[in-house]
Amino acid sequence: MSELVRRTYSSPLREEAARRTRAAIRGAASRLFVRDGYVSTTVRHIAEEAGVAVRTVFTAYPGGKADLFREALDEAVAGPGDSPPVPARPLVRRPGDRPATEADLIVEQVVDYGAAMLERAGGLLMTSVESSGADPDMRRFAEDDARATADNARTIAEGLYEGGWLRPDVTAEHAADVLFTLISPQVHSLLRRDCGWDVAHYRSWLSSTLRATLLR
Repeated sequence: MSELVRRTYSSPLREEAARRTRAAIRGAASRLFVRDGYVSTTVRHIAEEAGVAVRTVFTAYPGGKADLFREALDEAVAGPGDSPPVPARPLVRRPGDRPATEADLIVEQVVDYGAAMLERAGGLLMTSVESSGADPDMRRFAEDDARATADNARTIAEGLYEGGWLRPDVTAEHAADVLFTLISPQVHSLLRRDCGWDVAHYRSWLSSTLRATLLR
């Protein structure tokens, strides 16, 4: 009976220790991928950053760097699973502005989701873009993300078009191209990292630019 009790208690403890180890390795890899790039980051660098042995990294992630990057990116894109969704911010209206429409609220929801996701995952997404010419795994990740972003942009644009909310000179295809471009890791990186904008400035610009460019 005592042996059964030890096994019963040790299994959850081992699982929790393994989970913490994976999280430490994943966090270390994410920091190094963003800071140093995918190609320059080795498994040994990741092990040293996480404070574990190289063998431990391969035990936790048998696929090595590509496995690590995929899981880190998926987690960053998805966000914390135990947090409730962040409600859309109220529209900031200035005297003389037209009344807010349902389309305005849709754009705000798109901006809220896109900005929050890029704050979490933009660095890793840019790592895949910047390393795509040197590594086939990174090229695949970058292409997959671009394809998913284009599909989402097309869905949003078609909804705005079918609702009659786009400007008369804006087609659904044009709106999809604008959404795909503006809500991209490249634009986010240029404004947040290179130009030094804070996140509030970025979100405000993105919201006003999308509304002015696309909506009636």
